[in-house]
Amino acid sequence: MLIAGLSISQVIALGCMFHSFTLFLAPLQKEFGWTSTQMTGAFTLGLITADLIAIPVGQWVDRNGGHLVMSLGATLAAVCLAAWTLIDSIVGFYVLWLFMGIAMGSTLGNTTAAIIAANVRDYRRGLTYLSIVAGLSSTVVIPIVSYLLANYGWRAGITGLAVMQFFGPACLNAYFLRGTIGSRTAEYKRKIESREAGRPSGFASSNISPLRTALRKPAFWLLAIAASVHWYAITALNVHIMPLLQARGVGLDLSVLIFAINGPAAVLGRILLHVVDRSGNARRHGRISFPVFAIGILMLIYVAPFGSWGLIAYAVVFGMAAGVLMIVRQTAIVEIFGLRGYGAITGALSTVSIIPRTCAPVTIAMMEARFGSYEPVLWFLFALSVIGTIAFYIASRERPRE
Repeated sequence: MLIAGLSISQVIALGCMFHSFTLFLAPLQKEFGWTSTQMTGAFTLGLITADLIAIPVGQWVDRNGGHLVMSLGATLAAVCLAAWTLIDSIVGFYVLWLFMGIAMGSTLGNTTAAIIAANVRDYRRGLTYLSIVAGLSSTVVIPIVSYLLANYGWRAGITGLAVMQFFGPACLNAYFLRGTIGSRTAEYKRKIESREAGRPSGFASSNISPLRTALRKPAFWLLAIAASVHWYAITALNVHIMPLLQARGVGLDLSVLIFAINGPAAVLGRILLHVVDRSGNARRHGRISFPVFAIGILMLIYVAPFGSWGLIAYAVVFGMAAGVLMIVRQTAIVEIFGLRGYGAITGALSTVSIIPRTCAPVTIAMMEARFGSYEPVLWFLFALSVIGTIAFYIASRERPRE
């Protein structure tokens, strides 16, 4: 029931807080005159805020479980969405997305993974199921919001998001996450009880921060490099794939199709992963998926002579590898560093990846302008993916201390 509740919650929350943003750019620009750069800047602020609070949120979940933080975070998101309908200044819009970033950091991605890792016996399968269902988010939420937007205006669309967010994630998290624990809950309860009784805790490891221990290991920084490469390449291609294809003379309809294939391909990759190898071994999956991820980029460089079928093959291969690596990033942490402190460690990895995720669109645009073509850019992304592959392979050799 925990997996089912979290899966439904994530489908709605991702759609409301992440995927639907792009639908409101044109209506807001038309009504208020804000530029696309101004509005996406606010969204970027939200993403940066979510990454910055990832470590303290992860530490809270490790110690206290996820019920309070995810329930309040989902409720905050519903309030922010409702308040969006009243915003009429760009300053207010940025403040709104600052708080939305707090909500995203409290309810999406790492927080959910930390809850599953600490509360589900087969955490690998749990994370796989969650990723498969969550990958359908845009398919479920976007059509509903598009209908409201087209027929009743952008305020009705955002109001619909606020209603879905409250009666979906906020209520679901409040119900299904009751009694959940974190990876260090028992440890901290014992420590507090011992302190109140005036006696030593007798639990020496409680004074050793698992995050500090992980930060001292080269494996953490190698895994951070691999994760950053993954985020950088995905973000860069998601933003630039349309102009890249059109620069090659690919028609708009086919370009949209290639872009749209990524989501279903990611879900397909996760399903195949679960069917072919039910063990969910993150080391093995990462050592396979990172090279395939690099091959996907290489395919994009060389598929031009093969026309539409070559582009579709690229989208399927790249999308499947990218989807599998999303799970690998979450499960590899337990296999490499152990379960203790999972939330804080995965939060630290997100914080480290702030710069690669946020600067990817700009740096790729600068490179394209400098060279006058996307071909050098693709070779740069391929080289990064090779570096990421090597970094993950070395990091995955680390074993958690018993």
